[in-house]
Amino acid sequence: MQILLNGLIVGSAYALMGVGFSLIYSTVRYFNLAYGVIAVWGVYVLLFLMERFAVPFPIAVFLGALVSIVFGLGSYVLLFRPMYRRKSSPLVIMVASFGLLIILQNFASLVWGDTTKSVSLSDQILKGYEFFGMFITANQLAIAVTAVLMVVLLELFLQKTKIGMAIRAIGDNQELTKVLGIKTETIILWVYVLGSFLSAVSASMYALEIGVKPTYGVFFVIKAFIAAIIGGLGSVRGTLLGGLILGIAENFGVYVFGGQWQDTVAFVLLAVVLLWKPEGVFSKRRLVSIE
Repeated sequence: MQILLNGLIVGSAYALMGVGFSLIYSTVRYFNLAYGVIAVWGVYVLLFLMERFAVPFPIAVFLGALVSIVFGLGSYVLLFRPMYRRKSSPLVIMVASFGLLIILQNFASLVWGDTTKSVSLSDQILKGYEFFGMFITANQLAIAVTAVLMVVLLELFLQKTKIGMAIRAIGDNQELTKVLGIKTETIILWVYVLGSFLSAVSASMYALEIGVKPTYGVFFVIKAFIAAIIGGLGSVRGTLLGGLILGIAENFGVYVFGGQWQDTVAFVLLAVVLLWKPEGVFSKRRLVSIE
């Protein structure tokens, strides 16, 4: 039960990361490999604000996420949108995003250094909690509560607001939404705002467990990609469940085989899903469905 609990907590961070990745893909139809390193920059800003100005953790997370939004929008406006308008292939845009990943990762190394930096809720040691024979730390509780809060707010946004409904519509049929007069460009900008914000928040939460270093951008985007593929690429609810499944599988894999097998378990799970149901375990429609 303790392993299951730990897997659900880690999986909730994967799920949030995957949802942002999936939202962006469902609107622009290309893989943005710089997604993870943009989240890493948000974590570094969070750490800088806490260490230099003693900013409380929740406020620092929000401000770090705002910086990630700036990076995300900037990458789209300056790099991806011009290529998108020239009708560059998704493969070419993906390669460009990989180049951006390398640039931002090296720049992060130059500014913040290459060593792993720890992230904590405060400079004090916080007491954990025990219930039904299971133990949860303050950091893990923060991850779980934040994940639930973000999922609820995202669901309300997608279901109850005009922008959210337009995002779902574009995910289903982008050409039809253009005919109906929906401003696709504006919606894509909103999607980058949402995706970048979710990536930074989820990375900040997971950094409570593993810390942060520049190369973690690759780690984050891989976990987001696997969670999205398992649940159904473009499916918000499916990606949430995919992230939880990934977290649980990794934790049981570590328990049985050891920590060095964590990534192996993730990729084996991905291979099984691609062979068995390539559209995603929880996908009820085509690959890019947003429902």
